[in-house]
Amino acid sequence: MLLLELRRALRSMAREKRFTAVVVATLALTIGATTAVFSVVYPVLWQPLPFPEAEQLVRLFQATTPGAGAGPHKDRTRVSLPVWNAWREGSRSFSGIEGVRVEKQLLGGAGLEGRLTVGRGSAGLMPMLGVRPALGRLWGAQEEVPGRDRTVVLTHALWQRLYGADPAALGQHLLLNDESHVIVGVLPESFHFEPEVEVWKPLALDASRDAGNLLRVVGRLRPGVSVEQARAELLPLTLEAGDVPGEPRVGVLVEPLHAYLVEQSLSQLKVVTGVAVLLLLLGCANLTNLLLARGSARMHELTVRIALGATRWQLIRQVFVESGVRALFGGVGGLLLALWGQGLLQTFVPSQFASGPGLEPFMLGLTAAVSLLTAMLVGLLPALHASRGEARAALAPVTRGGRGATSLGWTRSALVVVQLALALVPLVGSGLMLRTLWKLQAVPLGFESQRVTVAEVFFPVERFPDEARAAAVARALTGRLEALSGVDAAGFTGTLPLTGEVWRENVGFQVAGTPPASGTPPRAGYVPASAGAFRAMGIPLKQGRLMEDGDTADRPPVVVVSEAFARRYLPGRNPVGARLQLDRDAAPREVIGVVGDVPMERISVAPTGDLYVPVGQDLRKSLSLVVKSSLPAPRLLALLREEVRAADPNLRLLNVRPLDRVVEASSERVRVIGGLLTAFALLGAVLASVGLYGLLAFWVTQRTRELGIRSALGATPRALLRLVMLQGLRLTGLGLAVGLACAGLLARALSAMLFGITPLDPVIFVGAPALLLLTALAASWLPALAATRVSPAEALRQDA
Repeated sequence: MLLLELRRALRSMAREKRFTAVVVATLALTIGATTAVFSVVYPVLWQPLPFPEAEQLVRLFQATTPGAGAGPHKDRTRVSLPVWNAWREGSRSFSGIEGVRVEKQLLGGAGLEGRLTVGRGSAGLMPMLGVRPALGRLWGAQEEVPGRDRTVVLTHALWQRLYGADPAALGQHLLLNDESHVIVGVLPESFHFEPEVEVWKPLALDASRDAGNLLRVVGRLRPGVSVEQARAELLPLTLEAGDVPGEPRVGVLVEPLHAYLVEQSLSQLKVVTGVAVLLLLLGCANLTNLLLARGSARMHELTVRIALGATRWQLIRQVFVESGVRALFGGVGGLLLALWGQGLLQTFVPSQFASGPGLEPFMLGLTAAVSLLTAMLVGLLPALHASRGEARAALAPVTRGGRGATSLGWTRSALVVVQLALALVPLVGSGLMLRTLWKLQAVPLGFESQRVTVAEVFFPVERFPDEARAAAVARALTGRLEALSGVDAAGFTGTLPLTGEVWRENVGFQVAGTPPASGTPPRAGYVPASAGAFRAMGIPLKQGRLMEDGDTADRPPVVVVSEAFARRYLPGRNPVGARLQLDRDAAPREVIGVVGDVPMERISVAPTGDLYVPVGQDLRKSLSLVVKSSLPAPRLLALLREEVRAADPNLRLLNVRPLDRVVEASSERVRVIGGLLTAFALLGAVLASVGLYGLLAFWVTQRTRELGIRSALGATPRALLRLVMLQGLRLTGLGLAVGLACAGLLARALSAMLFGITPLDPVIFVGAPALLLLTALAASWLPALAATRVSPAEALRQDA
C-alpha cells in the first residue's frame, strides 16, 4: 500500500512540475541553511570535548582585579612561573596543574624555510588530557631542563605535511631556531588542544630568563571539587608566591575549559542558530500555505475518494507521503547547499572545533532529521484538512465566493502573518549589523593602510646573541630600504594596529614624582617600535620627537606615548619631559614625544594609552617590518627579500602581506554575520512575499464570482483594487507588529556586537518594517490587479 502511495505521489509531482519545483527549491534553501548552521554549532555548544572526564578540565588565570578574578575577561592574565609552582606544590583540589607556553620558532634544514607554532608543555600535560601518541613516545620530566629539551612530538598534520606520514620520521632531526631536535613521536589526528600548535616540545623554563606572565595553565579538578572551592584554595597560594616585580597578583580565575573555548563565539553562534530556526519555520509556513491552497483545489478529488470508500487515515497517509517525497528531494538539495555554507560559518567556530566541509555521518543524519521534521511540519495541516472532506461535497455543486470556498482562510491568513513576522526578524538583525559595519568604517583609524606592506622579520637568537648587533642590523636594513626608489618609509614595530588583542604586551608603570597608586599599579600597552614605522603608517607626531637611531641600549632610556596615554595619565601638564618608571626597567624612561592614537586591539575598542619604546633599547627576536611604497607588490616583495639577505643572511622574512588585509581581518566577523543575516533576510522576505501573493491570488480566484457581481453592480476597478490591497495590508500590519516584538529580542542578543548604535536603533526599526511593507505591497499588487480585470459575464458563466 505504501508503495502504491509512493507511485501516486511521484505521478502527482510529475504532473505539477512548476509547483513541485517551487516546493523543492524552498525546502532545499531552508533545509540547507538550517543543516549548515546546526552541523557547525552542535559540536561547539553541545558536544563534549574529546578528552576523558572533560567536565573536570579547567583553565587557570591570574587576575588584575580583586574579587578572585570576577571582573571582565580582559582583566585576566597568564600565569607566572612562581605562581604556577606554588599552585602545583600547595593545591589539593587538582589531580594535575600543567603549563603551556606557545611561541613562534624558525623552521629550517633540508630545504625547509618558515615558522612553526611551537607548544612547550609540561610533562604531565598529555597524560592529564588522556592523550597517547599515534607513533613513538611523548616527552618526560627528565627533559624539562634547559639544554636537554631537544626532543619534539609532531602533530599529525605536520607529520603529513613534512614527511608524508612516513613512520621513518621518528629519529630524524628537525631544526628549530637553528637548534637540532630529535623527533620522538607523533600525536593522533583527533588531538586538537591548542590547535594552532604544530609541534610540541618539553617546557624547560629558566626562572631568571622566563619572567612575567607567560604560561597558559590547564588543570584537572579532583572528583567532587567545584570551581568555587578550587578558586578559594588557589587565591592564598597566589598571594604568597615568590615576588615578581610588576606582576598583577590580586585575583584568580578558574574557568571550565569548554566555556573558555567557546566564549568568544557563543553569542554569534546563538544568534545564527536562532535565525536559522526562524528561517526553517518561515519556509515551513510558506509551504504549508501553498499545500493548503493546493489541497483546496484538490478537494473535489479527495471527497470522491472518500465516497468510494477511502478512510481518513488513507488520505492523511497520502498527503504525508507526498510531503515526505518532496522533503527527500529538498533534503538532497539542502545537503549540497549545507556543504557550501559550512565554510562561511567556520569564521565563528573556535579552531578546536573547526572541521572542513564533508559528508560526515553526523551531517547526513542531521539533514535526514531536519528533512523529516520539515515534512511533518509541512504535511500536518494539509493532511488534516484533506481528511475532513465529506462524500456529499463530491456531488454538491461547487460554489464560489461562499463560505465553503474560504472556510480555511483564517488558517492561511495566520500562516502569512507568521511568515511576515519571521521575515522581519533577520531583516532587523541584518540592518543592525550593516549599520555597525558602516559605523566601523567611518571610525578614523589614526593610520594609513593604503600602499603599506607588512612582513615578519625573524632574528634568530642563536645568530644574534648580542642585542646591540641585532639592533644595528635592523637600523641598516631600514636604511637600505628607505634609500630605494619607490619606497617612502620603512621601520619596525612589535605590534601592528588592530592585532594588539592577541600580540600586544602590557606593562605596569608609575609616573615619577607622583604618589604611588593604591592597589594594582596602572598598566598600558607596551610596543617596541622605530620612527620609520610611524612614518610608514602615517601616525602623526603631536609633540616632541620620535625615537632616533641613537636611542640604543647604552643611552638613557626614552619612550614615546600616545595621546590617550597623555590625557589619561599626564593630565594638565606637558607630557614631554615626564619620567615613567616601568616595572620591567631598572631606570625611569623620559617621555620624548607624543603620537596620535591608534586602535591597537579592535576598531570598536577606543585607545586607552600605549607606550612606544625604541627598538634599539628593546629588540625582539621577531618584529613586524612596515614599508610604504608605490612599487607593484611582486617587485616590492623581490626587493624586500634581496635587501633582507644583503643586510644579514641570518635574517628571515616571513608572512609578507598588505596592511589593508590586517584592517579587513579586524572586522571579518561583523562582515560575515552581517552577510549571513542579510542572506537570511532576503530569503525570508522573498518567502513571505510569495506566501502573501499566493494567499491573495487564491483569495481572488475563489471569489471570482463575488468580484464579478460587485463589478456588475457598479464597483469601479479602483474599488476592487482597494479591496484586495486592504486584505494584504491588514495581514502585513499584523505580521509587522508581531515581528517587531521578536526583533527586539534579537537586537538585545546582538548588542555585544554592535558599535555606534543602540540595539533599538530607530533607523533600523523604522526602515526594516518599511522595506518589508513595500515588498508586501508589491506582492499584493498583482492579485489586486487581477481582481480589477474580472469580467462579470465570465464570473457568472462559472456557475452555469
